[in-house]
Amino acid sequence: MRILIVGAGIVGTNLAQELSQEGHDIAIIDEDPEKIRRISDTLDVMSVRGNACLPSVLMKAGIRNMEMVIAVTNKDEINMMVCFLASKFKIQKRFARLRSMEFTGPGQVFPSEELFIDHAINPGEIIIDTVIKLLETPGAVNVAEFAQGRVLLREFDLPENAPLTGKSIKELASISDLDLILIVAIVRGGKLIIPKPEDILQTGDRIYTMVYKEFLPFLLPMLNKTVDAVEKIVIFSANRVSINLAKELEEIVKDVCIIEPSRDAAHKAVDTLRKTLVHHGTGTDLNLFNDINMKDADFFMALSDDDENNILAALLAKKYGAKRALVITNDPEYLPILDSIGMDITINPRLITVSAILKHLRKGGVISVFKLIENAEVMELVVDANSTIAGNKISKLKFPKDAIIGAVLRQDEMMVPDDELTILEGDSVIVVALSSAIDKIEKLFGRKRHFFRF
Repeated sequence: MRILIVGAGIVGTNLAQELSQEGHDIAIIDEDPEKIRRISDTLDVMSVRGNACLPSVLMKAGIRNMEMVIAVTNKDEINMMVCFLASKFKIQKRFARLRSMEFTGPGQVFPSEELFIDHAINPGEIIIDTVIKLLETPGAVNVAEFAQGRVLLREFDLPENAPLTGKSIKELASISDLDLILIVAIVRGGKLIIPKPEDILQTGDRIYTMVYKEFLPFLLPMLNKTVDAVEKIVIFSANRVSINLAKELEEIVKDVCIIEPSRDAAHKAVDTLRKTLVHHGTGTDLNLFNDINMKDADFFMALSDDDENNILAALLAKKYGAKRALVITNDPEYLPILDSIGMDITINPRLITVSAILKHLRKGGVISVFKLIENAEVMELVVDANSTIAGNKISKLKFPKDAIIGAVLRQDEMMVPDDELTILEGDSVIVVALSSAIDKIEKLFGRKRHFFRF
């Protein structure tokens, strides 16, 4: 597919890298000469320096021949203008990252199609939804949902003495009470592993579990997790995401407060929020930490746009007694560092944005994509009658070794994906795969002897 990406920030650059590696023909536009130079030196894509709001720059990047435009600059206005111009060039697929809640979600004034946008992606909305789901699942460090919320993907740290610790994947599969609770991936030593039957769960592993929603209460005791009420949350930064999150938390959490370094931003937050207490101060103000009784905080959430400040504030909050810390980090290079220093939860807006876009680019009936780490993702696929996989038992499939079927949904019922299960037309199949296996997965679920123009 011929794709034009506008914006060579972290999201745009990583999208260009991933999509070009998958065989798409990519062009990218940005006004920053340093970003364009870096892309020219490292990626096999066409790079154009200029203002993408100018038709001449878009034409220089070959927009007349493009099949899709993805606008991911830091400004909503530019992204909307790019999509408007792309519509004038008859581009059928137009994506835009929009950060203002006025353009997305229940409060939007205009639907996306009236803004000439086919798919609007608001990472802030997804972050808020993720935080709420994390609060609903004690101990989880990552969450996703499939099959319209009926199948849950939850990531947990495996503690010592948990009933699951020391058990092999084969042993767990043989326990009838756990047959609808599946371990689909293990992160050990910073590396994601697709588990084999003989693999044994170890203390310190991070495990991805696939579970039918109704079975979640049965999973938590197996991880030594209890449902403790979250009564106090401290948020660092009063940006748009934080304020909108605080509005939702006010309805479900007894005590919510925000720390904001800017006096003006703090006053604006006070005018917007009803119950949240807003403090003017920095994320490293230890006297303020004592004043707000950080030791009573069930969660400290560092949500500013500055990765370094978020990390430092979260580390200090943990030192001063916060039970758990959540950090937003925009730079993917910080992710392994945060894991190594014991940060409880990290959320990367780039992975969120990339996941939201990828599901529209995958072949073979993909209806949802969730990025786990840099080289792994979860895909939800609907089985086509003419696909290779339809009508075959799992044992008969040449399923790639770097992938695993996590769940099969048939008429709203979750099926155990054992070797004897036959995959039928219309089934929803949830697959966890490393990047090396994605092409093979798409071919299995794609139509037989059919050329895909993607």
